[in-house]
Amino acid sequence: MLERLDIFVSPTTPYAGLCELKNLVELDLSRNNFDGHITHCLNNLTNLKVLDLSFNRLPGNFSSVIANLTSLEYLSLSNNIFEGSLSLSLLANHSKLQVLQLSNNLIQVQNESFPWLPTFQLKALYLRNCRVLAIPNFLLYQYNLRLVDLSHNELVGNFPAWLLENNTKLGILYLKNNSLSRIPQLPKSKHNLLYLDISSNKFSGELPSSIGKILPKLFSMNMSENSFEGNIPSSMGEIKTLNVLDLSGNKFSGELPTQFLTGCFSLSLLSLSNNKLQGTIFPKYMNLTNLQWLLLDNNNFSGKIEDGLSEAKSLYFLDISNNVLSGHIPDWIGNLSSLGVLLMSNNFLEGSIPVQLNKYGNLQMLDVSKNRLLGSMTSSFNLSSAYHLYLHNNQFNGKIPSTLLKSSQLITLDLRYNNFSGSIPHWINESSSLRILLLRGNNLEGSIPRGFSNLSMIESLDLSHNKLSGQIPSQLNKLNFLSNFNVSNNNLSGPTPNAGQFANFDERNYGGNPGLCGPTIHKNCTNVLDSPTTGSSNKAEEDESALDMIRPEVTSQESYQNFVTGCSSLT
Repeated sequence: MLERLDIFVSPTTPYAGLCELKNLVELDLSRNNFDGHITHCLNNLTNLKVLDLSFNRLPGNFSSVIANLTSLEYLSLSNNIFEGSLSLSLLANHSKLQVLQLSNNLIQVQNESFPWLPTFQLKALYLRNCRVLAIPNFLLYQYNLRLVDLSHNELVGNFPAWLLENNTKLGILYLKNNSLSRIPQLPKSKHNLLYLDISSNKFSGELPSSIGKILPKLFSMNMSENSFEGNIPSSMGEIKTLNVLDLSGNKFSGELPTQFLTGCFSLSLLSLSNNKLQGTIFPKYMNLTNLQWLLLDNNNFSGKIEDGLSEAKSLYFLDISNNVLSGHIPDWIGNLSSLGVLLMSNNFLEGSIPVQLNKYGNLQMLDVSKNRLLGSMTSSFNLSSAYHLYLHNNQFNGKIPSTLLKSSQLITLDLRYNNFSGSIPHWINESSSLRILLLRGNNLEGSIPRGFSNLSMIESLDLSHNKLSGQIPSQLNKLNFLSNFNVSNNNLSGPTPNAGQFANFDERNYGGNPGLCGPTIHKNCTNVLDSPTTGSSNKAEEDESALDMIRPEVTSQESYQNFVTGCSSLT
């Protein structure tokens, strides 16, 4: 007897021959990009226990295909373009069915008004993105479920606590992106649920205070993008196995419970963004040492940053932006050897950036913008591993460290609205990856460097509202990707570039420079003469360029890794 047949063929391969395999037990036609109708002869394969047609482009109504296949234990039709209404009562006589996968089709699963009793007991049900309007009635008679996925549908009503009560072995419950509302009481006794995702619904009110006692085995809980309010229950601290917790996008308030900050020591991802939480952000008794991702942005945390997170040596992503934090950036943040992304913008932080951030060379993104940071950045400020630096809207002064523009990895450098002075560093790495350079609103003097012509990937260059003088180098015409350019409100003179990308710019990009001329700004250059100042600036620039030619190259670092990838598979 032929028990199993796995087929991977082109869409043009006929189904001829399958109809004769009447003793076939398993048939896998998944991931073949089929786009034709399945022949009705599949009805002849009455011994099939496993049928997998997922990840194709099969159209039409599949009801007639599976009606007679009552021996099925596993049926997967997910990720096709089947359409029309589907009554699950079609499967009423499939007494052996354990796994049913219909996700991501164009069907609408009907919820029958008449009662029908299924002869099967499912272990797994996948009805993701099937236009399900209500939780199917037949689930009332299911007592052996391990996994239920009803995400991305149109469900309304209350949280189905009865699913947990009826199915004591249920480990995974996904109800993401529906219109479910207020959560009723949880089951009266403990449940061993491992994964719970009810994000992007319309739940409101407070979480049950006993949630941690009733669901003590949770590994991942996602309740983001709802309207929950009140305090985070202290019983959460009893979920010792909790690895992923996302409560972002709600209306939670109050301080983080001590029991939660000490008890959930297994957490690797914690997202509490976009709530109304307050109090100390990293109290000293905090015991979340296994964190890798921590998002506390857009809350009301206040006061100084304490050292409760100083032992989180695996931390990669930290976002505490848009709070009311004050005081200095603590030195211990620079000792987090795995830290790759640090976001602290829009607070009231003071002092300077800790030199310890240079220590491990792993920091890829730093955003300390919109604070009260000040002081000069010495040549020791060398974040050679960084791809994105946002330092704008502070009070930094002194010269711009040349090390920033020597990096071959830096993509974004935003120094707008500070007190930087002196000239712009003329040495630009020839292998520079810089795409965004924003120096607007400082006190920079001297000429625009002709080394800027090395910025072959530059897309946005803003030098406006400074004290720059001399001509705009004609070499900038080689910047083929430049889409945003602004040198307004300086002391520039001479003709404006008009070739390549510069043909797209107008008076708004050059205003506030009386000495500029050219067709772009509708000002004749016939009588414009180079001033002595311009000549001396160009000579100094040539000398600087000569020195640049003998400076060593900067070696490339590793390619930038997208830091959001780590979360994409968590749910």
